[in-house]
Amino acid sequence: MDTLRQAFKELAKALPRESVARVEDIRIPGSQCEIPARAYTPASGGNPGGVVYFHGGGFVIGDIDSYDPFCRALANASGSVIISIGYRLAPENKFPAAVTDAFDSVGWALRNTAKFGITQGIAVAGDSSGGNLSAVCALKCRDEGLALRAEVLVFPFTSFDVASRSSVEYGESLYLTRRLGNWFGAQYLSRPEDVLSPLFSPILSPSLGGVAPTLVITAEYDPLRDQGEAYADLLAKAGVAVASIRVRGATHGFTALPGIGGDVCSMIGGYLRRTSRG
Repeated sequence: MDTLRQAFKELAKALPRESVARVEDIRIPGSQCEIPARAYTPASGGNPGGVVYFHGGGFVIGDIDSYDPFCRALANASGSVIISIGYRLAPENKFPAAVTDAFDSVGWALRNTAKFGITQGIAVAGDSSGGNLSAVCALKCRDEGLALRAEVLVFPFTSFDVASRSSVEYGESLYLTRRLGNWFGAQYLSRPEDVLSPLFSPILSPSLGGVAPTLVITAEYDPLRDQGEAYADLLAKAGVAVASIRVRGATHGFTALPGIGGDVCSMIGGYLRRTSRG
């Protein structure tokens, strides 16, 4: 496990790191533990919004350091303070530990906007398993009466899926295979029936209405493509303002790739700049 996590972190070392105005490592007092986080203040001034970002990695790998390049770029692209969350990982911490840390982090961010000079509200964002946590947090915020300005779900995991077209056709894709996805699930879940929980499969929530405006980004050659797009469709049918974009020619994990990753980061940044609390 340590070898896999270190290899993931080593991949990020080759990526460029943009300069930002400030980087601050913080500890968020969660309900079950202290949660490490890192806040990135964008190089541009103004009245920034805030984004709580959840990294990908199947709930098993990934951390703040491995997502440092992307979060720096997103801070500058969006003009927002990015708060990157180091939620607890499986298998040491089984479901729903990551959900608890994620929601605790969003609540803390909503209560501490003044600490970072945030004036335009808080959004949630994440990729893959981080997209899952973002979707779950958006639903929990709705249920708890907490206002988010937006949610951004990048090639998100939204349900257990073995039958969709993309799951079958691209189950042996470059960065995410069906076998690896099943392994991640086995590490994360405590019981097989956990797959039916909306805290793991947000697409199974009894109601999707009333969540924040949403941007869903999927990749053409990704086994998670169809479930992400199905989630966007259901949000739209529930009356949520949704933009759904499929990135042609891309695979799972493309945000770490030169060129296309930067283009999509800029697109997310533009979306976040246009959203506001109202």
